Formats: sequence, structure tokens, C-alpha cells
Amino acid sequence: MRNTFSILLILLATINLNSQILEINKPLFSDLPFFNTQFIKSNNIKSITGSISSKKVRDIIRSTGTDYHYQFGEDGQLKNQLSSYFSDGFKDTTTLFYTYNAKGQIAVKRKSDSYSYCSYHYNYDNANNIITQTYCRDENKFDSKNKFELKKEYVIVKDSFSYLKISDEQTKKFFYNSYGKKFKEQINYYDKLGYLIEEYTKFIIGNNKKKLTYEYNENGRLFKKHIFTNIAKDKKTTEIYTYDKIGNVLDIKYFKNSTHNSTKQFLYDKKTMLLTAMIIQDIETEFVRIIKYRYTFFDGTTNFSELDKSLDSLSIPSSK
Repeated sequence: MRNTFSILLILLATINLNSQILEINKPLFSDLPFFNTQFIKSNNIKSITGSISSKKVRDIIRSTGTDYHYQFGEDGQLKNQLSSYFSDGFKDTTTLFYTYNAKGQIAVKRKSDSYSYCSYHYNYDNANNIITQTYCRDENKFDSKNKFELKKEYVIVKDSFSYLKISDEQTKKFFYNSYGKKFKEQINYYDKLGYLIEEYTKFIIGNNKKKLTYEYNENGRLFKKHIFTNIAKDKKTTEIYTYDKIGNVLDIKYFKNSTHNSTKQFLYDKKTMLLTAMIIQDIETEFVRIIKYRYTFFDGTTNFSELDKSLDSLSIPSSK
């Protein structure tokens, strides 16, 4: 009976989460895909571009010249992401490419850097856990970072992982270095409904311990995340999430110990429910960064509804 109830909850959560553009339980705006694949596919989204501006206290909003670009396949999978920025007076770019296996899991993640490209290659077990991660340096046949074809690949290091299910409420993950030696353990704890409530990590050498704990609201969405990077030093950062009625994340407030230091706010087009802007505000300095998004679709149409407005007309809600 309990297993049937748990499966029903998971199915309901999956149906509900498919209506949001961001995968809130994944690291947002990171090197790994964080857009909801089903949402992207269902809405025929081909690309999303974000343009960054910033605003100091008693100053106007100014463009930083920094852009993000996300390109998707018709299956909704993120194919690549590109970020452009100014470095030493010159505009530079960082590019990430993704290759997926038959199950839709990331097989290769390739990233450009100051020298060339590096890549991570992943293998999975039957339970969809990563069992090997291989780091390589890659030579590109082309000079441009925006175009890649592998010339030669150099294997640098290979890490491996194993997993143990202790009970329905507890699993353990073991980390092995390239010599096959265990160097870290991670224990995951789940509540009776199957929600992850704690990740406890211990390094074998040095005995450094860290912990992440999770709290959920009545709809099963992540409400609070506590991060203890070093338990011995008793330092904690906390993330608090707020949602609208249909489950779109509205803001994430960040605390260092008990001090509120920054907030990310998310704005949506009321007609389409597409994410149109993210506002990142430093509480102490009141410095603000604004990322505005535009969309292209596989049918050739575009969505510029929010970008048609002047940046200066954008109202920045208070985070305090």
C-alpha cells in the first residue's frame, strides 16, 4: 500500500513539475541542463537568449555586454549553451556542448576554456547512477570556439562510483579516484514518502564532513535548502524558495548563517508564462543584475514581449 501511495505521489509531482520551465531541483544556471525538458519540447522552443544589464545605487540600468544562449533539440534536450563576456577589453565566449545516450542521459559534456576544450564522459548503471566519469582534454580541428570537431582526445583522469541501498530511507554512494581507492562517501536520507531530506558527505582522508538538508512545502516543492560546507566550522548557507500558484519559482533568498545577503527574483510573461527576466540583487550594496530572455521557436516565430520594453521601465521589486 505504501509503495503504491509513493508511486502516485511521484506521478502527481511529475505531472505538476512538467508545467514549469525551470527544473528547480537541479542546480540552476550551471554547467548542467536545468531547463524542464518536457516544457521545452511541449512548447516547441528552439533557443533562449539572455542579455545581462546591471544597476548600481542611484544609477541607470546599463548593458554589460554579457549574453547567454541556450540551444535545444526538438526533443527538448539542451544541445549547447554559450556565454559571452568581456575579458581585458575583448569579448570572449565559453561554450558547452552536450551529447546524450539512448536513455536521454548526458554521455559527454564538452566545455571550452582559455586553452582549448575539456570534456567529461559518463557511464551509467541500470539504475541510472553514474558509475564512471572520465576527464579529457580535447583538440579542436577549428580555431573558433563556436564550432567544434574532435581532432584528438587525451584521457587525463577517470573516477568511478558505486552505490549501496541500505533501506528505503537510506542509500550510500562511494567515490573512487583514478587509482581505484575510495576517498569519499555520501549517505542520502529519504523520508517515508521518498523525498530526499539529507545528503551527508565524508572525506576519508582529512575527515572533512559536509551536509545538505532539504525541506518541502505542502505541494512537495523544495522550500528550504541548508548547506553546511564544513560541519566542524558550523558555517551554514540557506536558500528559501517561493512559488506562485502554478508552481513557478518566484524568488530564491540566500542567507549566510542568519544574514540575508542576496535574492534571485524570476519574472514571467502573464500571457505565456515564459520566463522573461531574472533579477539578482545584493542586499548590502543594492547592486542589481538583470537578465532578460527572448525565445525562438521551431515554427520560426519569436517572443520578444518583455524585451520590447525599455530596460529602464523594468520595475525592480524590493528584496528586503
